[in-house]
Amino acid sequence: MRELANSLVGSRAIVVLLVATGVVFGYSTGQFPPIPDVNLPVLYSLARWDSGYYMGIARLGYGAFADNRAYAFLPGFPLILRLLYPLFFWLDIAPAEVMAGFVWNLVAVALASVYLAKLTRLILGPDVANRTLALLAVYPSTFFLSAIYPEATALLLIVASLYYLEGGKPLVAAPLGFLAGLVRPESFLFSVPIFVKALSEKRKLRMLLASIIVFLSAPAFAIFSYYTTGNLFTTLQVTRAWPICSVFCFANNPIFNLPFMINLVSISLAILFVVYSLVRPNASTRMFPYYLWALITIAIVFYVGEMRSWSRFMLVLPPVIWAQAEYSLTHPRLFQGLIISYAVMMCLATILFVNWYPML
Repeated sequence: MRELANSLVGSRAIVVLLVATGVVFGYSTGQFPPIPDVNLPVLYSLARWDSGYYMGIARLGYGAFADNRAYAFLPGFPLILRLLYPLFFWLDIAPAEVMAGFVWNLVAVALASVYLAKLTRLILGPDVANRTLALLAVYPSTFFLSAIYPEATALLLIVASLYYLEGGKPLVAAPLGFLAGLVRPESFLFSVPIFVKALSEKRKLRMLLASIIVFLSAPAFAIFSYYTTGNLFTTLQVTRAWPICSVFCFANNPIFNLPFMINLVSISLAILFVVYSLVRPNASTRMFPYYLWALITIAIVFYVGEMRSWSRFMLVLPPVIWAQAEYSLTHPRLFQGLIISYAVMMCLATILFVNWYPML
C-alpha cells in the first residue's frame, strides 16, 4: 500500500477537482457537442470526443458507426468497458460505461505507478523514479489517464511489459506488449526496443520471439477487420480519411491554432530531451533502445499524427519522461520549472477538454 502513495495516484484527485471546476465555472465553445452528455454528475465530462466511439463499440460492437469509422479505434479498451459496465447495473448503460471507465482507469493508474516506480528504480535509480512520477502527475495531458480514453490501460501494459523485460522475463513481457498494441495503435512499435536489445543479449531467441509477438498486434487487428469487413486495410483507409490537423496545418495558420501550443511545447521538449539522451557523451547503452523507440514514435507522430493529440501520445512513452527526469537530477531549477509549467498547462488543458474545446 505504501507504493500506491505517490504523486501520480494523488494527482487523480486534482484532475477530478479540475474537471468539476471546468463543469461548474467553464465556458461553452458555442459548438454543438458531437455526443450528448451522459446522466452522471461531474464525471459525465470525462466522456468527450473519442470517448463516444469507445463507448459505442463497447455497447454495440464495430457495426455501431457508419462508414466503418469505428475501425479507427482498437478493441482493448472497449472490451474492458463491456466487461465492467454491467457491474453498475443501477445506472443506464451510458452512465454505467463512464463509471466503469473511470473506476478502471483509477485502478490502472495505481498499478501503472507501482510498475513504473519499480522499473525506473531498477534501471535509473530511486531519484529518477520519484521525478518520473512527479512529472507524469502534472504532464499537460495527464487528465487522459482519468478520461474515458485508453491511455491509462496502455500505460499500465507498457510499463508492466518493460518491467518484466528488464527483469529477464521476455516471454512474460511479450503478451503484455501484444495487448498494449490492441489498446493504442502506436504501441506495436514497442517491438523496436525489444529487437534492438536482442542484438546484444545472450538469450537472443527469446528476445526475438518477444519482439515478434509484440509486433503481431498490428496485423492481428487488420486480420480481424478483414473477417468483419472483407478488407484487410479498413483501419488504414478509415484513419487516412479522418480529418486531422498536422504540423503543416499549424504552420499555415499559427494564430488560429494558437491553443495547440500546449501540444507543440510538449512534443518539442520531448524531442529535445530524448535526442540529448541519445547523443550525450556518457549515454547509457542500457537505455539506448528505449530512447530510440521514443524518437521513432515521436517522428512518426510529428509528421503524420494529429497535432491536437501530440501531448496525449507522449503520455504513454516512459522514455520521454525518463529523459526529462534524468537530466533534471543535475539541474534542480529546471525540474522546478518543468513541474510548474506542466501543471499550468495541465490545468488549462483539462478545463478546455471538459468544455468540448477541440484541442486534445
